[in-house]
Amino acid sequence: MVRNHKPLVSIAQILGKTLKKIEIIQTNKISKDTAFDKVKEYTIYVVWREAVGEEIARHAMPIDFNHGVVTVEVDSSVWVNELKFMKAKLISNLNEKLGVKKVKDILFRAK
Repeated sequence: MVRNHKPLVSIAQILGKTLKKIEIIQTNKISKDTAFDKVKEYTIYVVWREAVGEEIARHAMPIDFNHGVVTVEVDSSVWVNELKFMKAKLISNLNEKLGVKKVKDILFRAK
């Protein structure tokens, strides 16, 4: 079975986007609260592997984080089912790594 994984996003790319957001704050184009939320949204991609563990990270990757809901693409329906049973623990781990309770739900979808 051939897996078509999306290319990984480097930390440099994530930080580059984050720094651009911070620059926008300094020029007062958006509020500091909005910017803080955006930085936390980008951080989810950085802490994912550490929060969920290597085994899960090999099979599942966050693809969106909006309004407290993380959408995760999973490589099989079997893993989707398994992760649904672990959802509460994953949310807790993610919030712990983020340092704030921003994750309210996780939606899993098979590729």
